[in-house]
Amino acid sequence: MTVVVRRGLNRAKPIFTRYRLLLALKAAIGVTVAWLVGRLLPGELNDYAYYAPLGALLGVAPTIVSSVRTSVELIVSISIGLGIGWVLVASGLPWYVRAPLAAGAGMLIAGIRKLGEGSVYVPIAAVFVVIIGAGDPDSYVAGYIAQFAIGLLVGTVVNLVFIPPLMYGYARGRIADLKSDFASATEDLATVLTTEWPPDRADWLDDARRRQRSVDEAEEMVREAKESGRGNPRAMWRRYDASSDDADIEALRYVGLRLADISDALGGAIWHQPVAVTIPDESIESLGTALGEIAEYIRAWNTGVDIDETRERSANAVQEVGEVFERSATESGFGTIVFALRSMLGRIDERIEDARSAEA
Repeated sequence: MTVVVRRGLNRAKPIFTRYRLLLALKAAIGVTVAWLVGRLLPGELNDYAYYAPLGALLGVAPTIVSSVRTSVELIVSISIGLGIGWVLVASGLPWYVRAPLAAGAGMLIAGIRKLGEGSVYVPIAAVFVVIIGAGDPDSYVAGYIAQFAIGLLVGTVVNLVFIPPLMYGYARGRIADLKSDFASATEDLATVLTTEWPPDRADWLDDARRRQRSVDEAEEMVREAKESGRGNPRAMWRRYDASSDDADIEALRYVGLRLADISDALGGAIWHQPVAVTIPDESIESLGTALGEIAEYIRAWNTGVDIDETRERSANAVQEVGEVFERSATESGFGTIVFALRSMLGRIDERIEDARSAEA
């Protein structure tokens, strides 16, 4: 027997998106401008111009808010690290003592969560001072902080000039893809039940194990979409209500957990792992039908087409499985499947009704 398994949850994400290309362009411009500006600083500060492009590269962030926040965190963290290094050089300790002290003290301070993304640069800056800048720590510290600050400023300005795109469409598109993936995964389980029982392959279990990670990725994209609108002029004429997306994510997370329950129960019925489960032979066909109808219901939820008709068919199919369960003297494994089917149906019902109420 051959079971056709859809790999929707494993589709490779496109790398060269419009969003990513714009970020690459901003980074290229920021690094170039920072280097040219850094070379204009007077005196010994000019000798450390190579830190300006590094600052620009780190200052170019996906959103305006994250660019400003990252710049502040980096300046604070680097200043602390430079201070640690300067004090150790001034102490007159030999390099083989001050270098490990700089690294150790920097790593300890880097544990302060409020330093954010800049925390990793505390020990780096400290070690650089005690090793590279030990000959002239005053000039090195001044040049490092001045050039890095210029780079961060340039990166932030470039971010403001080339306004980052709003990620609202990306987030909603990812949620729509996730719904489609879940529908395909549910249909795969239906195919397993309706093609031949018991199946001779276990690859249909793989998606169940990865499903929650896909939900987490979509949730992170929604979070980034919210942040992309903060301080972004584009948001003035394009509003974004994230509550609907947040609710969809939570509903999908719940549906994913119930799909995992069904997958585990089916695995228990076939291979007695993780525990042995008994599924009545008379329920196999109705289980496959119910899963197939729920797959269609998830698609209807995604597209908004034929929702009521699909819901009615799904409810009837799930009810038929419940009737088989009530007639059968089986243990709780089959009951888990029945509960999961009813819960999935109810959770999608609830989400659709909430969406309709919000639109009314």
